[in-house]
Amino acid sequence: MIRNDLALTGIPRGGTTLACQLLGRCRDAIALFEPMVAANLPTAPQAAVAAIEAFFAECRERLFREAVAPSKQNEGRVPDNPFGEADAAGQRPLLATPGLLRATQPLGPRFTLVIKHNAAFTAVLPQLVASLPVLAVVRNPLAVLASWHSVPLPVREGRVPAGERLDPELARVLVSEPDRMRRQLHVLEWFFARFAMELDRAQVLRYEDIVAGQGAPLFAAAGLQPVGPVEALTIRNSRLRAPLPVLSAFAEALLAGQGSWRRWYDESELVRLLEHARAHAGSI
Repeated sequence: MIRNDLALTGIPRGGTTLACQLLGRCRDAIALFEPMVAANLPTAPQAAVAAIEAFFAECRERLFREAVAPSKQNEGRVPDNPFGEADAAGQRPLLATPGLLRATQPLGPRFTLVIKHNAAFTAVLPQLVASLPVLAVVRNPLAVLASWHSVPLPVREGRVPAGERLDPELARVLVSEPDRMRRQLHVLEWFFARFAMELDRAQVLRYEDIVAGQGAPLFAAAGLQPVGPVEALTIRNSRLRAPLPVLSAFAEALLAGQGSWRRWYDESELVRLLEHARAHAGSI
């Protein structure tokens, strides 16, 4: 059987779920949103990659046989954002839940199967790139850190369980660091540094470019074509829901260091976001 498999990864709250949804709208393709139980992967990197490859094959077989595969979803489809609108406390509820995703189009023998996992795929990236095509999505680091503040995910506390389980050094650093902000900054650097070390520039896409191009950069990188027009996409970076003192502290720390995010973002892009937050303090 011919296999066209694509591993999709990126920074949590960095646009990977939107990318997953967009790729799932393409001709002769289906994209699955975190279908694996990452905690069940072997901890040895090469064994983990072998298990990931086997999972791709199992999903492909099931899609041919039953036209369904496991995936997180909301109302039977991969959402563009797995979280709902913020409540009075500024927190956003998780709406996507595990289930079975049904293929909405006939799939030929060469169909593309996309599977998205952020921390797990990033943790084994050195081994994964030798076995599967990989794309990663990144986003303005200040927007990412602000988003982490408003969602009920481990990154809110500066932890990434799936990544820590597969990368003992990451776990060691995070366990030994008592300060939440420094943990979050270390997690952010871990993702950006992995992408910088293991992926070519063409394999790493900026969320901002995907949205500005109405998906075109993503489709080109994946070698896919959307079925029908893409709904209008809007960059959401200006909706920074973290308190201004928190944003200011993050911006100061980012700008003072030489983080790997600089491979994709200029300082001015962070400064503009912070200035926007200051100008709209109390109204966002």
